[in-house]
Amino acid sequence: MNPAPDKTADAILRILGHMDPPEDLYSVSGSRLYDQITENDLTELPEIQAAARRTTGPILELAAGSGRITRALLPLGRPVTAVDSSPEMLEMLRAKIRTMAFNPRQAEVELLNGDMSRLEFDGGYGCVVLGASSVTLLDREERRQLFRAVRTAMSPGGRFLLTVLNADSHQGAAHYDGEPTVSALGEDAFLITAESRDAVNGSRRVTMIHVRFNEGGTYRSSAYASDVAFVSNALIEEEILGEGLKVLERRPVRIANPNPALKDIELWVCGL
Repeated sequence: MNPAPDKTADAILRILGHMDPPEDLYSVSGSRLYDQITENDLTELPEIQAAARRTTGPILELAAGSGRITRALLPLGRPVTAVDSSPEMLEMLRAKIRTMAFNPRQAEVELLNGDMSRLEFDGGYGCVVLGASSVTLLDREERRQLFRAVRTAMSPGGRFLLTVLNADSHQGAAHYDGEPTVSALGEDAFLITAESRDAVNGSRRVTMIHVRFNEGGTYRSSAYASDVAFVSNALIEEEILGEGLKVLERRPVRIANPNPALKDIELWVCGL
């Protein structure tokens, strides 16, 4: 996946005097920041929980991260297997699972560290969940491997719940640098989020710049980036069909904090 160059993020970093290139968003420090900024994001949670409630049996959650979606699954009281490639994210999730506030029914949770497109499952999951449009973290061949693994993991009558960001709704120039957004992050910090899309290469880069103030008015900055695929829903559906699954339902997802960079998110309910 060729990363989309982001002139806007580069310019902001130069103004801040931040000379180092952005770290991976899923590094140790990046994971902690991601957990902080997504902790109270309710986007897609009602839709995923309602769809999962209509299934039975154990739940497999892919790209679980630090548990934003896991928390919505645990009230169902069913065993959950949570998979993520970041050990740091899984350690944060492990700590949360032990608390009554996060896991009030003390549901059984198994944590697996690994690449979701390369893991093999023996079946028996009545519900497989991949939220946050995380399917775009994978390239085309990895997506095919993932859908093949999901099909194997599902029990008869099981459902695959997948959220997707429709690239067709974001088409425009071949290369796009969106307007950055600025949001407060506590009393002494703020977050700048910039996004760049390269339609020709099918790539999208999200850069997060964390600025923290010290006493005396000085500041420190850290920057993190994530490169993801920018693909149409039609292509993703074609790949799903190619691996023996089909999209049974499409449901619109309400975005908790409206953002021009995030629109037309759908929840797909897939089956065999």
